[in-house]
Amino acid sequence: MPDDATRPAPGDPGDPPAGAAAEPPPGTPPRSGRRRGLARAVGWTAAALAVVLAAGAATAYGYYHSLRSDMVQHDLNAALDEEERPEKIGDDANILFIGSDDREDGNAAYGGKDFVGERSDSLMLAHISPGGRVTVVNFPRDSLVQLPQCDAYGDAEGTQGYYGMINAALFHGGPPCAVKTIESLTDVRIDHFVHLNFVGFRDMVDAIGGVPMCIPEPMQDERAQLDLDAGRQRLDGEESLAFVRARYEIGDGGDIGRIDRQQMFLGALAAEVTGGGVLTDPGRLDGLLRSISEHTATDRDLSLDKMVSIASTLSESELDEIGFYTVPWAQAPGDPNRVVWRTDEAAELFAAIKEDRDPDQEPEDGPSSSPSVPGAEPSPSPGAEPSSADGGGHIAPVALGPDGASEDGDEGVDGIEGRDATANPCEDGLGEGTGDDGR
Repeated sequence: MPDDATRPAPGDPGDPPAGAAAEPPPGTPPRSGRRRGLARAVGWTAAALAVVLAAGAATAYGYYHSLRSDMVQHDLNAALDEEERPEKIGDDANILFIGSDDREDGNAAYGGKDFVGERSDSLMLAHISPGGRVTVVNFPRDSLVQLPQCDAYGDAEGTQGYYGMINAALFHGGPPCAVKTIESLTDVRIDHFVHLNFVGFRDMVDAIGGVPMCIPEPMQDERAQLDLDAGRQRLDGEESLAFVRARYEIGDGGDIGRIDRQQMFLGALAAEVTGGGVLTDPGRLDGLLRSISEHTATDRDLSLDKMVSIASTLSESELDEIGFYTVPWAQAPGDPNRVVWRTDEAAELFAAIKEDRDPDQEPEDGPSSSPSVPGAEPSPSPGAEPSSADGGGHIAPVALGPDGASEDGDEGVDGIEGRDATANPCEDGLGEGTGDDGR
């Protein structure tokens, strides 16, 4: 392990992010009148942390130190060349969430014992505006993109730049390569990253007592070990993990539908953490923090002070200010299991994040003049790089149409439209994309 990755205690990086929102309880006002439960809960937590820190309590320092020492910490400044990175603009925060499919230790229970290395099972960029608006963008793991050159890192051997699946970046160069890939594709500066694995996600949900969701119809997926009845129910950690991983036996078996379900779950998780008393319950809050710290890797700069600062910003947010989006996509030519990005629309989405504005609204001076997405055009591969989900096989470059759509593929997204964290699966559907009409 190189000096730029510190492992004070055993623990695996990685996890699967998810998506969803719970059905409002009876008597809940409409969205426009929704009270600021998120503001009160997160604000209370930030204030309490600030008071404890100001008091300089030795027990608080010891508690924080024990949590932080459990987490794998990576030095992005040492691993990445500053001259190659996008410029930092404004006071917003961009955090990349990397869900790992690593099968080491306890994660082996979820299949793939012969699985070599790790890839990103989920990639999500959370943009937190100084005003409290949160924009979450999912990058389909089956996306064919231009991967950048990445140096060797830890057990990863590095790679030359080539055209392949986006989830292979983590395999080639660990979290720094995943960060570099997203920065090269979006031209958005990544301030921090969080890398969580299957077990960490499961334990996190169990620590808060589960997540309530409304399941619109019975759902079974043997491969993901999912078996849920229809109706309102509280999912425990195992059920939640199965729900966000399920793919092959639900809907059309594609990753886009799974992303939609993950977004729905994240909305429900946010509602439970902020409105279910988790942040004001010392026992559940401690369980949540410890489950995260034991199975999470971050960059070294994501300190407690940074976390408090982010929590203070989020104290101004409502659940309907958390918007979920998926990178505009199209089916890859000749392969229904791969997608390419619609370059013009993707560039508009990334420009909105970089300019800190709502992606659903055009800028006052009209559509952005941002260039097409860098890395969307294919370039020759250096050879048999592992780029598929199971680590084998080379994916040849594909020809893209006028707007980044495949010349013979179906359009996946038409425009930029998201959904907020108050969406209800039983009313808004599940696994149909990211908008009411499949967008």
